[in-house]
Amino acid sequence: MWVVSMSRWVMHIDMDAFYASVEQYRVNPELCGLPVCVGHDPKEGRGRGVVRAASYEARDYGIRSGMPVAEAYRLCPDAVFVRGDFSNYIEASDEIMGVLEEFADDERVRRASIDEAYIDVSRRVVGCGGPEPLAKEIQQTIRDQTKLPCSIGVASNMAVAKIATGINKPLGITLVPQDSVLIAEFLAPLDVRVVNGIGRVTARRLGKHGITTLGQIQRLPVTDLYPIMGIKGAKWLRNRAYGIDTRPLKRSGPRRRKSISKDRTFMEDIDSSSITSLYGTLDDICKRIWKKLQAKTLRFRTVTVKIRYSDFTTVQRSKTLKVGTDERIVLCRTALELYKENRLPDHRLRLIGVKVSNLLPKQGQLSLSDFF
Repeated sequence: MWVVSMSRWVMHIDMDAFYASVEQYRVNPELCGLPVCVGHDPKEGRGRGVVRAASYEARDYGIRSGMPVAEAYRLCPDAVFVRGDFSNYIEASDEIMGVLEEFADDERVRRASIDEAYIDVSRRVVGCGGPEPLAKEIQQTIRDQTKLPCSIGVASNMAVAKIATGINKPLGITLVPQDSVLIAEFLAPLDVRVVNGIGRVTARRLGKHGITTLGQIQRLPVTDLYPIMGIKGAKWLRNRAYGIDTRPLKRSGPRRRKSISKDRTFMEDIDSSSITSLYGTLDDICKRIWKKLQAKTLRFRTVTVKIRYSDFTTVQRSKTLKVGTDERIVLCRTALELYKENRLPDHRLRLIGVKVSNLLPKQGQLSLSDFF
Protein backbone atom coordinates (compact mmCIF):
# COMPACT_ATOMS: atom_id res chain seq x y z
CA MET A 1 0.00 0.00 0.00
CA TRP A 2 1.31 3.45 -0.94
CA VAL A 3 2.21 5.61 2.06
CA VAL A 4 1.59 9.37 1.92
CA SER A 5 4.85 11.32 1.94
CA MET A 6 6.48 14.33 0.37
CA SER A 7 9.03 12.25 -1.52
CA ARG A 8 9.98 13.47 -4.95
CA TRP A 9 7.95 12.05 -7.81
CA VAL A 10 8.70 12.75 -11.44
CA MET A 11 6.70 11.56 -14.43
CA HIS A 12 7.96 11.18 -17.97
CA ILE A 13 5.13 11.31 -20.50
CA ASP A 14 5.92 9.96 -23.96
CA MET A 15 3.29 9.91 -26.70
CA ASP A 16 2.87 6.56 -28.45
CA ALA A 17 3.81 6.67 -32.16
CA PHE A 18 3.03 10.38 -32.03
CA TYR A 19 2.98 11.47 -35.70
CA ALA A 20 1.18 8.31 -36.80
CA SER A 21 -1.28 8.57 -33.90
CA VAL A 22 -2.12 12.16 -34.84
CA GLU A 23 -2.93 10.94 -38.35
CA GLN A 24 -5.01 8.03 -37.02
CA TYR A 25 -6.90 9.59 -34.15
CA ARG A 26 -7.17 13.26 -35.08
CA VAL A 27 -6.77 13.79 -38.83
CA ASN A 28 -8.32 10.66 -40.30
CA PRO A 29 -9.94 8.26 -37.80
CA GLU A 30 -10.61 5.75 -40.60
CA LEU A 31 -6.90 4.92 -40.39
CA CYS A 32 -7.29 3.52 -36.86
CA GLY A 33 -6.19 -0.10 -36.78
CA LEU A 34 -4.33 0.14 -40.10
CA PRO A 35 -0.56 0.09 -40.67
CA VAL A 36 0.22 3.80 -41.13
CA CYS A 37 3.54 5.35 -42.15
CA VAL A 38 4.21 9.07 -42.11
CA GLY A 39 6.40 9.83 -45.11
CA HIS A 40 6.38 10.13 -48.88
CA ASP A 41 4.19 7.69 -50.78
CA PRO A 42 6.56 4.95 -52.09
CA LYS A 43 4.56 4.62 -55.34
CA GLU A 44 4.81 0.86 -55.53
CA GLY A 45 8.32 0.70 -54.17
CA ARG A 46 9.84 3.50 -56.28
CA GLY A 47 9.39 6.33 -53.76
CA ARG A 48 12.28 8.16 -52.09
CA GLY A 49 12.65 9.39 -48.53
CA VAL A 50 12.31 7.75 -45.16
CA VAL A 51 9.53 6.85 -42.75
CA ARG A 52 9.13 9.68 -40.25
CA ALA A 53 6.90 7.60 -37.98
CA ALA A 54 5.14 4.24 -38.04
CA SER A 55 2.01 3.17 -36.21
CA TYR A 56 2.22 0.11 -34.00
CA GLU A 57 0.28 -1.80 -36.63
CA ALA A 58 3.03 -0.95 -39.13
CA ARG A 59 5.74 -1.85 -36.62
CA ASP A 60 4.30 -5.37 -36.47
CA TYR A 61 5.59 -5.75 -40.04
CA GLY A 62 9.07 -4.62 -39.05
CA ILE A 63 8.67 -1.04 -40.23
CA ARG A 64 10.63 1.51 -38.17
CA SER A 65 11.24 5.24 -38.16
CA GLY A 66 14.14 6.22 -40.41
CA MET A 67 13.60 3.26 -42.74
CA PRO A 68 13.46 4.05 -46.49
CA VAL A 69 9.85 4.19 -47.62
CA ALA A 70 10.62 1.77 -50.44
CA GLU A 71 11.76 -0.82 -47.89
CA ALA A 72 8.69 -0.16 -45.76
CA TYR A 73 6.51 -0.76 -48.80
CA ARG A 74 8.24 -4.08 -49.48
CA LEU A 75 7.61 -5.15 -45.89
CA CYS A 76 3.94 -4.13 -46.01
CA PRO A 77 2.42 -3.29 -49.42
CA ASP A 78 -0.91 -2.58 -47.68
CA ALA A 79 0.54 0.13 -45.48
CA VAL A 80 -1.04 3.58 -45.77
CA PHE A 81 1.52 6.32 -46.44
CA VAL A 82 0.64 9.91 -45.51
CA ARG A 83 2.76 13.00 -46.06
CA GLY A 84 1.54 14.65 -42.88
CA ASP A 85 1.11 18.32 -42.03
CA PHE A 86 3.54 19.45 -39.33
CA SER A 87 1.12 22.11 -38.12
CA ASN A 88 -1.18 19.28 -36.97
CA TYR A 89 1.63 17.87 -34.83
CA ILE A 90 2.49 21.26 -33.31
CA GLU A 91 -1.17 21.84 -32.50
CA ALA A 92 -1.49 18.44 -30.81
CA SER A 93 1.75 18.95 -28.89
CA ASP A 94 0.56 22.29 -27.52
CA GLU A 95 -2.67 20.69 -26.34
CA ILE A 96 -0.75 17.89 -24.60
CA MET A 97 1.55 20.32 -22.82
CA GLY A 98 -1.48 22.31 -21.75
CA VAL A 99 -2.95 19.21 -20.09
CA LEU A 100 0.33 18.48 -18.33
CA GLU A 101 0.53 22.01 -16.95
CA GLU A 102 -2.78 21.40 -15.19
CA PHE A 103 -1.34 18.41 -13.32
CA ALA A 104 2.24 19.50 -12.63
CA ASP A 105 3.26 21.19 -9.38
CA ASP A 106 3.48 24.93 -10.14
CA GLU A 107 2.90 24.06 -13.83
CA ARG A 108 6.47 22.70 -13.77
CA VAL A 109 6.66 21.03 -17.18
CA ARG A 110 9.99 20.34 -18.87
CA ARG A 111 9.34 19.84 -22.55
CA ALA A 112 11.87 17.34 -23.87
CA SER A 113 10.61 17.24 -27.47
CA ILE A 114 7.45 17.70 -29.48
CA ASP A 115 5.99 14.48 -28.04
CA GLU A 116 7.51 14.03 -24.60
CA ALA A 117 7.87 15.93 -21.35
CA TYR A 118 8.73 15.61 -17.68
CA ILE A 119 6.52 16.90 -14.88
CA ASP A 120 7.11 17.20 -11.14
CA VAL A 121 4.09 15.89 -9.21
CA SER A 122 5.60 15.54 -5.74
CA ARG A 123 2.84 17.56 -4.09
CA ARG A 124 0.03 16.54 -6.43
CA VAL A 125 0.33 12.82 -5.63
CA VAL A 126 -0.45 13.43 -1.94
CA GLY A 127 -4.10 14.15 -2.67
CA CYS A 128 -4.50 11.52 -5.40
CA GLY A 129 -3.89 8.27 -3.56
CA GLY A 130 -0.38 7.87 -4.90
CA PRO A 131 1.59 8.24 -8.12
CA GLU A 132 0.02 5.36 -10.05
CA PRO A 133 -3.62 6.56 -9.77
CA LEU A 134 -2.45 10.04 -10.76
CA ALA A 135 -0.58 8.65 -13.78
CA LYS A 136 -3.75 6.83 -14.88
CA GLU A 137 -5.74 10.04 -14.53
CA ILE A 138 -3.19 11.98 -16.61
CA GLN A 139 -3.12 9.28 -19.27
CA GLN A 140 -6.92 9.26 -19.53
CA THR A 141 -7.19 13.06 -19.54
CA ILE A 142 -4.71 13.31 -22.42
CA ARG A 143 -6.74 10.68 -24.28
CA ASP A 144 -10.04 12.47 -23.58
CA GLN A 145 -8.83 15.94 -24.53
CA THR A 146 -6.49 15.17 -27.44
CA LYS A 147 -7.61 11.67 -28.58
CA LEU A 148 -3.97 10.52 -28.36
CA PRO A 149 -2.40 7.58 -26.46
CA CYS A 150 0.65 7.92 -24.26
CA SER A 151 2.89 5.95 -21.90
CA ILE A 152 4.12 7.21 -18.54
CA GLY A 153 7.15 6.39 -16.44
CA VAL A 154 7.07 7.32 -12.75
CA ALA A 155 10.18 7.52 -10.58
CA SER A 156 12.13 9.69 -8.19
CA ASN A 157 14.09 11.46 -10.94
CA MET A 158 14.07 12.23 -14.66
CA ALA A 159 16.64 9.64 -15.74
CA VAL A 160 14.83 6.66 -14.21
CA ALA A 161 11.38 7.97 -15.21
CA LYS A 162 12.44 8.13 -18.87
CA ILE A 163 13.80 4.58 -18.78
CA ALA A 164 10.59 3.38 -17.12
CA THR A 165 8.42 4.86 -19.86
CA GLY A 166 9.91 2.57 -22.48
CA ILE A 167 9.25 -0.62 -20.54
CA ASN A 168 5.53 -0.99 -21.25
CA LYS A 169 4.75 0.93 -24.45
CA PRO A 170 2.20 1.50 -25.80
CA LEU A 171 -0.37 2.76 -23.26
CA GLY A 172 1.82 1.63 -20.38
CA ILE A 173 2.38 2.99 -16.89
CA THR A 174 5.56 1.89 -15.15
CA LEU A 175 6.19 2.83 -11.53
CA VAL A 176 9.69 2.47 -10.08
CA PRO A 177 9.82 2.42 -6.26
CA GLN A 178 11.94 5.07 -4.57
CA ASP A 179 14.10 2.63 -2.59
CA SER A 180 17.67 2.77 -3.97
CA VAL A 181 18.11 -1.01 -3.81
CA LEU A 182 14.88 -1.59 -5.77
CA ILE A 183 15.89 1.05 -8.33
CA ALA A 184 19.21 -0.73 -8.91
CA GLU A 185 17.42 -4.07 -9.24
CA PHE A 186 14.99 -2.57 -11.77
CA LEU A 187 17.85 -1.20 -13.89
CA ALA A 188 20.29 -4.11 -13.64
CA PRO A 189 18.96 -6.36 -16.45
CA LEU A 190 18.43 -3.51 -18.92
CA ASP A 191 20.60 -2.81 -21.94
CA VAL A 192 22.98 0.13 -21.57
CA ARG A 193 21.25 1.81 -24.50
CA VAL A 194 18.17 2.58 -22.37
CA VAL A 195 20.17 5.37 -20.72
CA ASN A 196 19.43 8.72 -22.36
CA GLY A 197 22.80 9.82 -23.75
CA ILE A 198 24.12 6.36 -24.64
CA GLY A 199 23.97 6.06 -28.41
CA ARG A 200 25.11 3.39 -30.81
CA VAL A 201 28.75 4.46 -30.82
CA THR A 202 29.11 4.45 -27.03
CA ALA A 203 27.14 1.20 -26.74
CA ARG A 204 29.46 -0.40 -29.30
CA ARG A 205 32.52 0.83 -27.40
CA LEU A 206 31.19 -0.65 -24.14
CA GLY A 207 30.26 -3.86 -25.98
CA LYS A 208 33.86 -4.34 -27.08
CA HIS A 209 34.71 -4.61 -23.39
CA GLY A 210 31.89 -7.08 -22.78
CA ILE A 211 29.61 -4.53 -21.14
CA THR A 212 26.04 -4.69 -22.37
CA THR A 213 23.82 -4.25 -19.29
CA LEU A 214 23.50 -1.71 -16.50
CA GLY A 215 23.99 -4.52 -13.97
CA GLN A 216 27.48 -5.12 -15.32
CA ILE A 217 28.28 -1.45 -14.83
CA GLN A 218 26.94 -1.62 -11.26
CA ARG A 219 29.37 -4.44 -10.47
CA LEU A 220 32.43 -2.77 -12.01
CA PRO A 221 34.78 -0.49 -10.06
CA VAL A 222 34.31 2.97 -11.55
CA THR A 223 38.03 3.10 -12.33
CA ASP A 224 37.56 0.25 -14.81
CA LEU A 225 35.36 2.56 -16.85
CA TYR A 226 37.92 5.37 -17.03
CA PRO A 227 39.73 4.02 -20.13
CA ILE A 228 36.40 3.56 -21.92
CA MET A 229 34.45 6.67 -20.93
CA GLY A 230 36.96 9.04 -19.41
CA ILE A 231 36.79 10.07 -15.76
CA LYS A 232 33.78 12.38 -16.06
CA GLY A 233 31.86 10.05 -18.39
CA ALA A 234 32.59 7.04 -16.19
CA LYS A 235 31.20 8.72 -13.08
CA TRP A 236 28.13 9.87 -14.98
CA LEU A 237 27.44 6.39 -16.39
CA ARG A 238 27.99 4.75 -13.00
CA ASN A 239 25.40 7.09 -11.47
CA ARG A 240 22.89 6.38 -14.23
CA ALA A 241 23.40 2.62 -13.82
CA TYR A 242 22.31 3.00 -10.19
CA GLY A 243 19.50 5.41 -11.07
CA ILE A 244 21.16 8.46 -9.53
CA ASP A 245 20.12 11.77 -11.08
CA THR A 246 20.18 14.94 -8.99
CA ARG A 247 19.14 17.36 -11.73
CA PRO A 248 16.29 19.67 -10.71
CA LEU A 249 13.24 19.59 -12.94
CA LYS A 250 13.13 23.13 -14.26
CA ARG A 251 10.24 24.45 -16.25
CA SER A 252 11.06 24.89 -19.94
CA GLY A 253 10.88 28.65 -19.60
CA PRO A 254 7.78 30.80 -19.97
CA ARG A 255 6.45 29.19 -23.15
CA ARG A 256 4.00 31.42 -24.91
CA ARG A 257 1.00 29.46 -26.08
CA LYS A 258 0.43 30.18 -29.77
CA SER A 259 -3.05 28.75 -30.15
CA ILE A 260 -5.87 26.80 -28.52
CA SER A 261 -7.98 24.48 -30.62
CA LYS A 262 -10.64 21.81 -30.35
CA ASP A 263 -12.41 19.73 -32.98
CA ARG A 264 -15.25 17.24 -33.21
CA THR A 265 -15.42 14.21 -35.50
CA PHE A 266 -19.02 13.12 -36.06
CA MET A 267 -20.01 9.49 -35.61
CA GLU A 268 -21.85 9.75 -38.95
CA ASP A 269 -21.38 12.33 -41.69
CA ILE A 270 -23.99 15.10 -41.48
CA ASP A 271 -25.50 17.54 -43.95
CA SER A 272 -23.37 20.71 -44.15
CA SER A 273 -26.54 22.82 -44.30
CA SER A 274 -27.73 21.57 -40.89
CA ILE A 275 -26.95 24.91 -39.25
CA THR A 276 -29.12 24.28 -36.19
CA SER A 277 -27.38 21.01 -35.37
CA LEU A 278 -23.94 22.41 -36.13
CA TYR A 279 -24.53 25.49 -34.02
CA GLY A 280 -24.82 23.32 -30.92
CA THR A 281 -21.56 21.58 -31.81
CA LEU A 282 -19.76 24.85 -32.51
CA ASP A 283 -21.12 26.36 -29.31
CA ASP A 284 -19.79 23.42 -27.27
CA ILE A 285 -16.36 23.61 -28.93
CA CYS A 286 -16.18 27.37 -28.34
CA LYS A 287 -17.21 26.90 -24.72
CA ARG A 288 -14.31 24.50 -24.13
CA ILE A 289 -11.86 26.90 -25.78
CA TRP A 290 -13.28 29.81 -23.78
CA LYS A 291 -12.76 27.90 -20.51
CA LYS A 292 -9.13 27.31 -21.46
CA LEU A 293 -8.72 31.02 -22.23
CA GLN A 294 -10.14 31.91 -18.83
CA ALA A 295 -7.85 29.45 -17.06
CA LYS A 296 -4.80 30.90 -18.82
CA THR A 297 -6.04 34.54 -18.59
CA LEU A 298 -5.61 34.99 -22.33
CA ARG A 299 -7.39 36.90 -25.09
CA PHE A 300 -7.49 36.03 -28.79
CA ARG A 301 -7.55 38.01 -32.02
CA THR A 302 -7.78 35.32 -34.70
CA VAL A 303 -10.47 32.65 -35.06
CA THR A 304 -10.02 29.75 -37.48
CA VAL A 305 -12.68 27.24 -38.45
CA LYS A 306 -11.66 23.87 -39.92
CA ILE A 307 -14.20 21.92 -41.96
CA ARG A 308 -13.53 18.38 -43.18
CA TYR A 309 -16.00 16.70 -45.54
CA SER A 310 -16.80 13.05 -46.13
CA ASP A 311 -14.33 12.87 -49.03
CA PHE A 312 -11.65 14.32 -46.69
CA THR A 313 -11.59 17.65 -48.48
CA THR A 314 -10.54 20.10 -45.79
CA VAL A 315 -11.28 23.82 -45.71
CA GLN A 316 -9.74 26.22 -43.18
CA ARG A 317 -10.74 29.87 -42.97
CA SER A 318 -9.69 32.55 -40.49
CA LYS A 319 -10.78 35.98 -39.34
CA THR A 320 -8.66 38.41 -37.35
CA LEU A 321 -10.48 40.88 -35.12
CA LYS A 322 -9.48 44.51 -34.66
CA VAL A 323 -8.69 43.96 -30.99
CA GLY A 324 -8.12 41.01 -28.68
CA THR A 325 -10.95 39.64 -26.56
CA ASP A 326 -11.89 36.75 -24.32
CA GLU A 327 -15.63 37.12 -24.93
CA ARG A 328 -17.34 33.80 -25.51
CA ILE A 329 -20.16 35.39 -27.56
CA VAL A 330 -17.60 36.95 -29.92
CA LEU A 331 -15.84 33.61 -30.36
CA CYS A 332 -19.10 31.74 -31.07
CA ARG A 333 -20.42 34.43 -33.42
CA THR A 334 -17.18 34.59 -35.42
CA ALA A 335 -16.89 30.81 -35.70
CA LEU A 336 -20.48 30.45 -36.91
CA GLU A 337 -20.07 33.23 -39.47
CA LEU A 338 -16.89 31.65 -40.81
CA TYR A 339 -18.68 28.34 -41.18
CA LYS A 340 -21.70 29.81 -42.96
CA GLU A 341 -19.54 31.83 -45.35
CA ASN A 342 -17.20 28.99 -46.31
CA ARG A 343 -19.18 25.75 -46.22
CA LEU A 344 -19.46 23.74 -49.42
CA PRO A 345 -23.11 23.15 -50.39
CA ASP A 346 -24.23 19.58 -51.07
CA HIS A 347 -21.26 18.17 -49.14
CA ARG A 348 -21.63 15.99 -46.07
CA LEU A 349 -19.58 16.98 -43.05
CA ARG A 350 -17.15 14.69 -41.24
CA LEU A 351 -15.37 17.01 -38.80
CA ILE A 352 -15.55 20.58 -37.60
CA GLY A 353 -13.00 22.41 -35.48
CA VAL A 354 -12.24 25.84 -34.07
CA LYS A 355 -8.89 27.41 -33.22
CA VAL A 356 -8.02 30.73 -31.59
CA SER A 357 -4.60 32.29 -32.12
CA ASN A 358 -2.79 35.62 -31.87
CA LEU A 359 -3.11 35.12 -28.13
CA LEU A 360 -2.49 38.04 -25.77
CA PRO A 361 -2.49 38.56 -21.99
CA LYS A 362 -5.89 39.46 -20.61
CA GLN A 363 -6.67 43.17 -20.19
CA GLY A 364 -9.62 45.40 -19.40
CA GLN A 365 -13.14 44.89 -20.71
CA LEU A 366 -14.06 46.12 -24.20
CA SER A 367 -17.44 46.54 -25.86
CA LEU A 368 -18.80 44.35 -28.65
CA SER A 369 -18.62 47.26 -31.09
CA ASP A 370 -14.82 47.15 -30.83
CA PHE A 371 -14.67 43.74 -32.46
CA PHE A 372 -16.62 44.18 -35.70
